[in-house]
Amino acid sequence: MKTGIIGFALIAVSYGLARFSWGLMMPAVAQDIPFNSRLAGILSACSFAAYCLSISAAATLNKRYGPRFPSAISALSAALGLLLIAAAASPVMLGVGLFIAGSSAGFSSPSLAAAVSRCVSASRQTQVNTLINAGTGAGIILSVPLLSFLPWRIACLVFAVIALLCLWPVQSYLPRGAQPQTQAHKGTLFSRGVVRLALIALLSGMMSAAWWSFGPQVLRQQMAVADSLISILWCVCGAAGILGAFTGPIARYIGMRQVYRLALVFMAAPLLLMAFSHTFSWWLIPAVALCGAGYITLSGVLLVCGAEATPATPASGVGMVFFMLAVGQVAGAVILGLLYAQAGVALAFGLFALSGLVLLFFTPN
Repeated sequence: MKTGIIGFALIAVSYGLARFSWGLMMPAVAQDIPFNSRLAGILSACSFAAYCLSISAAATLNKRYGPRFPSAISALSAALGLLLIAAAASPVMLGVGLFIAGSSAGFSSPSLAAAVSRCVSASRQTQVNTLINAGTGAGIILSVPLLSFLPWRIACLVFAVIALLCLWPVQSYLPRGAQPQTQAHKGTLFSRGVVRLALIALLSGMMSAAWWSFGPQVLRQQMAVADSLISILWCVCGAAGILGAFTGPIARYIGMRQVYRLALVFMAAPLLLMAFSHTFSWWLIPAVALCGAGYITLSGVLLVCGAEATPATPASGVGMVFFMLAVGQVAGAVILGLLYAQAGVALAFGLFALSGLVLLFFTPN
């Protein structure tokens, strides 16, 4: 259980605070450190680039040093990146801070999957992995009130302190040292089932970009929702994401494939509703909750499948799945941006919701 709690906290820090909080604080940061929309895109890309690099390196670090070392790097990079953001006086320094903070999430997920495979019995690994993955929601919940009531620089300092507090349990309880490999795994990573899983992760990431990249913008511009209410909706999204912790227990009753399909429906239905709405309505609250619960549940399913697909090196499978999920989010943001600009929100969100429904017929093996 210690592994689950430590992992939950580290994911909350590395994803909820170090990675996803930038979208919430960016308007306030832009008032203190002016930058245009083009530079805003470059700054956001710094976090993504670091995530891709670190998640690619995490599997190698786990294989050589065990889960403790890359998990410690995750906590330290979150703290250092957030401290740099808090002290930033220029867009360049912001970019460096975002790059370092963004790498935190890439180091954490594969490392924690490897820790679970070593410390938790096989019968409980699915439950613990999905509990850890739900930490993203807790981090989002924590970031919203802090950024709402504190100046953004002070909030980043608080985030950094929380990240440093994670370092002690990581160093004390997570396993260290390389684990002897009992079987070859080079071919496993490129097996038919793993390639299928990678494609599903890519398409899932593309669909999720509709909410994570354009959800607040659509709420603000298309539906005239106030920024204060958008922050509340973001908090609702994070709170609902914690429900992803129940992915494992639910899967025992209805099966992981049915959980996967439910998660896709939860993500696609709100996109369809947002595509054809023009004013605020109270249905937005449950719709946003569905988005949050659906995304965290879906990423939890993909995490479990990735770890099970490469049993000799679970960090490799999880790293591959989350890398493809991130690539899909970037590709989806680009495609959706073009569709949004040329054809409007109805067609753009409608097509992305449809892509999620198509995925219902392509389940992980």
